[in-house]
Amino acid sequence: MSKFKLCGIQIETGDNCEKNIKKIISLFKEAVVLRPDFVLFPEMFEIVPKPEKAIHYSHTIPSDITETIASLAREHSVNIIGGSIFEKDGDRVYNTALVFNRRGELYGKYSKMHLFDAFNYGESSFISKGEKPFLGELDGLKFGVAICYDIRFPEIFRYYSLHGAQIVFLPAAFFQPNHDHWELNIRSRALDNIIFVMSCNQTGKRFVGRSMIANPWGITVASMGIEEGFYTVQIDLDIIDKTRAKLPFLENRRFGVSLREDVK
Repeated sequence: MSKFKLCGIQIETGDNCEKNIKKIISLFKEAVVLRPDFVLFPEMFEIVPKPEKAIHYSHTIPSDITETIASLAREHSVNIIGGSIFEKDGDRVYNTALVFNRRGELYGKYSKMHLFDAFNYGESSFISKGEKPFLGELDGLKFGVAICYDIRFPEIFRYYSLHGAQIVFLPAAFFQPNHDHWELNIRSRALDNIIFVMSCNQTGKRFVGRSMIANPWGITVASMGIEEGFYTVQIDLDIIDKTRAKLPFLENRRFGVSLREDVK
């Protein structure tokens, strides 16, 4: 199977967790009528608190919120990249994306490795860093998961590409007014690695919206504006090999990328 239908749900997360969950479920039920193979939620789809408040919205895994996502995947037989929630693990809190298969089983999870310590926003003072990338394969699609600020770090995308990922899913809450950086980074990470990069962003007054997917040529093949809603796109993985045959710079490179223990 080389063709997949993908869907990303874009919302403006408010201050009420229950309303946010109801909103994303409502949009999800509209979207699955189109029978996507994968659905991507945005980062922190339940709530976007200040970093120091993250612990108050954290969940152990499993919990009610993970069962909610699992039941959606199971009922509609669709793979879900569940955006991200705050995961409580002992005395630590992680920003974690959950991956559910069509049976509603928790297939895997990825905790954000690069925390947003920029523009006076210090995530790492209150949230723990993820320790490793996540590679998965569902329905024959090989994928990696990254979260928001990870998009500014080319190394993790190169790692995914060199380990066989055909697409990287990127849930995000990318702040205004950096929409130029947002689009540039997504297209660059796709072109740099000759893979697909699919994003799903928060929107509203604080976030740039513009959820999008870039193909292995670095071309935007589907995108949204700043409205709430969802987008769908069909991708064909054959373009990856065709592009790499014409543009073999992954074979021409002279430097490797590995996970280094001395990088903290």
